[in-house]
Amino acid sequence: MYSCSYSSMVSGILRSGIVCLWSAQLLSASTNDAQHVASTNLQSVVVRASRGHRSPHELPMGVSVIQSEDIRRIGARDTVQLLEKGAGLYIRKLSGNPAQAEVVMRGFGENAHGRVLVLVDGQPLNEPDMAAPNWMRVPIDTIERIEVLYGPQTALYGNYAVAGVINMVTRRGGSEPSTAVTVTAGSDDTYGTHLRKSGNLGEETSYAADLDWQKSGGWRDNAHYEAWDARVALDHDWTERLVSSLATYYNWNNSGLPGWLYGWQMDADPRQSNMPDDRARSESWGFNAGSEGETMDWGTFSFDLIGQRRLRQGTYISRFCDNTYAINSLELSPKYELDRDLGGQRNRLLAGLDVGTDQLAYEKTALPGNWSVPAYARMSDTRLRRIHGALYAQDEFFINDTLSVVMGLRGEALRTALSGVALNGLSVDEPLRGSSTYWQYAADGALLFRPEKNQKYYFRVSRLYRFPFLDELAGYQNYGATGLNPSLEPEKGWQLEVGLSVELVDDIAFDLRGYRLVMTDEIGWQGNWLDGRNYNMDETTRYGMETGLRWTPGTYGAYGISYQLVDARFSDGPNDDNRVPLVPAQVLSLDAEIPVVEGISLLGALRGVGSQYLGSDVGNEGPKITEYAVFDAGVRYAPPFKALADAYVLFQCDNLFDHRYANVGYYDAYGVLYGYDPTSYYPANGRTWRVTVGYSF
Repeated sequence: MYSCSYSSMVSGILRSGIVCLWSAQLLSASTNDAQHVASTNLQSVVVRASRGHRSPHELPMGVSVIQSEDIRRIGARDTVQLLEKGAGLYIRKLSGNPAQAEVVMRGFGENAHGRVLVLVDGQPLNEPDMAAPNWMRVPIDTIERIEVLYGPQTALYGNYAVAGVINMVTRRGGSEPSTAVTVTAGSDDTYGTHLRKSGNLGEETSYAADLDWQKSGGWRDNAHYEAWDARVALDHDWTERLVSSLATYYNWNNSGLPGWLYGWQMDADPRQSNMPDDRARSESWGFNAGSEGETMDWGTFSFDLIGQRRLRQGTYISRFCDNTYAINSLELSPKYELDRDLGGQRNRLLAGLDVGTDQLAYEKTALPGNWSVPAYARMSDTRLRRIHGALYAQDEFFINDTLSVVMGLRGEALRTALSGVALNGLSVDEPLRGSSTYWQYAADGALLFRPEKNQKYYFRVSRLYRFPFLDELAGYQNYGATGLNPSLEPEKGWQLEVGLSVELVDDIAFDLRGYRLVMTDEIGWQGNWLDGRNYNMDETTRYGMETGLRWTPGTYGAYGISYQLVDARFSDGPNDDNRVPLVPAQVLSLDAEIPVVEGISLLGALRGVGSQYLGSDVGNEGPKITEYAVFDAGVRYAPPFKALADAYVLFQCDNLFDHRYANVGYYDAYGVLYGYDPTSYYPANGRTWRVTVGYSF
């Protein structure tokens, strides 16, 4: 395989619709509240992913915030690349298509995206089945900022938030009307444009509307994609203390599925495809509505109502079948916050309720060439419904102005019901009926010390869980065992973490976190496509360290480094001490913006990833995905003229040295048994380039 051997890497229905009928006039905060705000050294950034009004230095965890000015500076082409360059996250890419990418945090391997909760203005982007989030549903030009919370957030969010939370906050309207246009063109028949209009409708209502179109022929054969996205957001201030909002979106995309290559095929030509006609289409639309009101004596009340519908279709000519999914989701989340003295000391309480449902309808149709059933015959017709309800609370008690104790608790029930017909391997149709109910709890406790402004030190312990995906809990996709899998348990775990975040001087920030994460009942796959089934693996243990340093000297540019080190191993059973597959031990990210002359800056980013065992290789028997390093470079020109103050031109070249590599691959032990290549890889993009022109007025 191709490798780059770098010697070593560093050792209401309104927000969320219909307004709650608060009959009393909402009053201004008390003088006591103002004193509390002054005493906590709040930053101007409020992290919405905290589910409360918290700044990064008020949270006992690692936090990264990518601001709007960072987005233009970084020069990323899409949301996935923005997370790589702006937050140093490791992301696995299956085809170079940003819609098919899996974010990885805290040393999880296969299906790592199921352990990271991804939100768009509080609306989940995660799917209820094993499909990865559709990142093309969030065009980069619609993003105001991205908030990344590292480590378990299960006590506040429940499912998916095992390794972290990513919240993307989209741009809203402002007091002044504005228009923005962006146009992109690049290699591999890549084009795109974005149009944005924002302003106000009277003194109390603001609006924002975005329309985005992107297309590319793709670096690999059959790696093309095209996407349309439209969204509208309204915000209304009823009083100084009561606000409501309503946001809607529509997204459509169509893409090729180039699939995997055997190791020898990738060596010969990584741009080829074994599946030249496979393709996927998706269409989704939804809303997010809510209201928030603050009173003098009774704290802040808010609620969000979120609904969305997603249609997905995969046409697999290589497998002679067509898979269709229709997913409906609805969630209601009322919340209450109170910031008051308790026993003479400040106390902040956050409590809420999350209730929702997901409904998935799945159909599988045979295409011509399927030897087991007639062409266009219905092979599967299954319906699944998942209902969940949870209560959560978090309390922060201030021992003094610099030291506080944070405690959180969540209890959640989830019930899944399955009905319909699916084919059990090659046997006859079998009716599937049943239901399964899970009960789980999460707990979180932390000690947070903030001796100075922009400094924090913390110790944290967490109990976490993850419910199985629908297609982990039930077999309905015409492979493996069908019906509910009653012996499958939710994933559970404990984490200990210690960390700090300090600004050494005004323009240098440093973060350091260390953790130990023990998982029991982690879910994996065993067997083959005929008789396989998801099961609970033996205990796994992860020791990790995450650190970052950022220097922003203003007129001298911006520079950053982030580094992740993780040792993820099985700690029990027959694979004891083996490494967890698809987990690189080290990930290094460097980025820089270097001003050259007035208006011109050079951009550079380096990503280095250590070697890792192929997916499914729990016995560590096969070869590894080799370590690699990729360098991106660019030039940005911002005209130094007042009339063009909001214009820019960006030239960006990704993978400048055209390094050939893969960051996803799998091992098939049956290949060794039956004499075929047991390795398969998903090649990453080689060298690509693009030119982007943007102007706001």
